[in-house]
Amino acid sequence: MTSVDDAVLKFVRDELRCKALDIDSSLSTGKYLTVREDVYELVDKYVEVFGVDCSSIDWRRYFPILILPFLPNRLMPARLRSDRHKPQPFTVRMLVESAKAGRWLYD
Repeated sequence: MTSVDDAVLKFVRDELRCKALDIDSSLSTGKYLTVREDVYELVDKYVEVFGVDCSSIDWRRYFPILILPFLPNRLMPARLRSDRHKPQPFTVRMLVESAKAGRWLYD
């Protein structure tokens, strides 16, 4: 692992207070599922610390919004429609690679 890998991993572990995270841990799926708002806060600090442009993150891809999941979207106004897909993994590795590039590389 490079120094950037180590720095980002340490940062994420410290911010989420989870020493068990590794570089391939997902924050949006699986064992280390994290509350959306905590990830937003983490990324805000990550942007400041590592100088990464994360303005292009499609948050709904990783953290789908469910407003009224029991009602069909076709009956709902656009602002109340729920996402009907499984979240994609939002991994520590994605943060590491984006830190190396200086911008969000995914989406």
